Amino acid sequence: MPMERVLTERHKRAEGARQEAEASRVAVQEKLRTNNEALRKARAELFVTQEAARRIVLDERQAAVSAARVAAQHNLQEAKKALAAEVEAAHAQLEQSSGVLANEIAEAILAGGPSDAGRIPSGEAQ
Repeated sequence: MPMERVLTERHKRAEGARQEAEASRVAVQEKLRTNNEALRKARAELFVTQEAARRIVLDERQAAVSAARVAAQHNLQEAKKALAAEVEAAHAQLEQSSGVLANEIAEAILAGGPSDAGRIPSGEAQ
């Protein structure tokens, strides 16, 4: 019966080692599940953070584009005003010049005839 006792003791130790191994396996599985869950949660938080940063950058870019558009519109309006003022000044100058030119033409006609500017000298015509 000592052999039976040795075998029983051996069986108990083997069963204890098997149970301990199973408990370790369960603990490792639980630790792996916990770690995977923490990793998934960290990835989700990172995605939320990155998305918020991306949104901030897009909003800043849109604000810069809008500000540039407003500045361009302002510059365009100022350029249109300046051009309109230049056109008006040119019209006024043309009006004044046309009056002076009309007076000079009228005086030349009233003074007695055509000027020499448009005539061909008689010796050179042929």
